[in-house]
Amino acid sequence: MQTQETVALSGEEMEMIDNIYEEYSHSKSLMILLQQIQSEFGYVPEYAIHYLSEKMHVAESHIYGVITFYAQFSTIPVGKNIIKICNGTACHVGGSKVLGKKLRSYLKLDEESETTEDKVFTVQNVACLGCCALAPAMMVNDKVYGKLDIDQVKSVVESYRQASENEEL
Repeated sequence: MQTQETVALSGEEMEMIDNIYEEYSHSKSLMILLQQIQSEFGYVPEYAIHYLSEKMHVAESHIYGVITFYAQFSTIPVGKNIIKICNGTACHVGGSKVLGKKLRSYLKLDEESETTEDKVFTVQNVACLGCCALAPAMMVNDKVYGKLDIDQVKSVVESYRQASENEEL
């Protein structure tokens, strides 16, 4: 399991957290605040947890409990593109474990890492995507790809890599 990286936030990033709090604090909903922070940063920075704890008078342990209970939250930086490899029964029988290992190798991820060094991809294994007829399947961000082999997986990954590179231009 990966642990939270100690990341120093810039003054601008701290101001962003403050702005999110000011905009959404009227709801008094920790979930909404965490969702907005996650949306802005791609993860929930440790500083945001301390900040919300002080502002909302809620124990940090409670905030960590919410973050770790819901799969939508992460306390470590994740890639721009989230790849979810389905390991449900149909996908498993269809070879998803082998496909996932080959994908991780292709992206140069070891057993401990989920996110590529360039922060373009995060690979996650999930219990089921709910698209058994497409086994083996994966999801990139919100788009499902099915009936995959390793060449198709590489092609999909490279299309997202190319799109990321084009956005940086």
